[in-house]
Amino acid sequence: MQKMVLPGEWDTDFIPQGPKKKTRRMKRRKLIVIVSIALLLCLIVTAASAFALLKFKTTLVGNAVYHNNPSNMNYQSQSMHANGNNQPVTTINGLTRISVVGSTTFIVDGHGKTISVDPNPYGVAIVPTSMTASTTSGSLKPGDILVTNFGANSTGTTLVRFPAGKGPGLLFNAMNNPGTKGLAFEDFNTVTGSDWVANFSANNVQVFKPDGTIKATITSPLFNKPWALASNHGMHNPMDGATGSFFTTNTGDATIDRIDVIPSNNGTTFRVFQIGQLTQINGGTKINATWVPSLQIGGHQYSDVLLALDLANNRVAAYPNSTTLNTTAMRSTSKGMTAFQGKPLNMPAGLTINPLNGDLLVVNMNDNNLVELNLSQGKAVGTHLLDNVPVDAQSGNGSA
Repeated sequence: MQKMVLPGEWDTDFIPQGPKKKTRRMKRRKLIVIVSIALLLCLIVTAASAFALLKFKTTLVGNAVYHNNPSNMNYQSQSMHANGNNQPVTTINGLTRISVVGSTTFIVDGHGKTISVDPNPYGVAIVPTSMTASTTSGSLKPGDILVTNFGANSTGTTLVRFPAGKGPGLLFNAMNNPGTKGLAFEDFNTVTGSDWVANFSANNVQVFKPDGTIKATITSPLFNKPWALASNHGMHNPMDGATGSFFTTNTGDATIDRIDVIPSNNGTTFRVFQIGQLTQINGGTKINATWVPSLQIGGHQYSDVLLALDLANNRVAAYPNSTTLNTTAMRSTSKGMTAFQGKPLNMPAGLTINPLNGDLLVVNMNDNNLVELNLSQGKAVGTHLLDNVPVDAQSGNGSA
């Protein structure tokens, strides 16, 4: 367990809301692509090859976005129906279109000049509508898209903002901070708008204010090349007084940590606990994760569930009651319960929840397929090819 204290009040206002790449080496495109509805976050977690942020337009509810108010996203609704019947499409089988939003290679800096930066977009997050819009120029506003640039050799240093989900991309943070390096994934404090980012190369978790300046840099002996980042949306932990928690995974040892945010009169304390460990793979175990307040698995209802991808075993691991798991100094090696395992999973790298039906959406690294899983029934209900370029299993070239 690692403890850190910051002076004064800090980032403790949370409101429980609905829940919110494969890291292959080759950059094939310099565009990022946005996925409509639940696919936005699912593709972002697999955009490690600097490809794109895809906007998929599904039927009937093209304006719905899982973590945010749809009115801010400027998506277009369609009245298409599946298989010619009158039932609205709610699964990935109804995806029809990809369109470009912008580039993370050539972006506009604070002086209005176009600059070239080290791209390779990984994490994508949408500024929550619960955040109060700032009047400060360049600050985040509800509906903005924020993208992390991992970099060609894990050395990226930039966060790119797309105002209201549109290009061109704007530089969000200062590039001269040594603690910001190899930015992987991110998640927002749903009220304050602060952005939590896992820095793979710098081995820390940083918290950015809505204006792009750094609010805190969190370090811990438990961190080992942080990768995923997921918020529990302000769920309290009565065991240590935490008013919210963030989860991160570690590439170096396949562990899963929880960072508890504990306010006090003397400042905010961060306590880091190891709550699990999955099977390691050669070259680094890039586990992605997401949190949901409740989830049905195999006919049983669970609450406070952290979902993590067990790449080595083509498995989805679930950690119910994740907010209160292990508040001791012991390093838990729990592998969680199995929510799903086997085909069509093929080195799963990205995941999110389908907001239309509660299914789990997973992206495969080895075949570029997006897979939809009904965890209650324990079966796959849809697959969608995101990129038809063959994947080299040895080098990873061609992976989405």
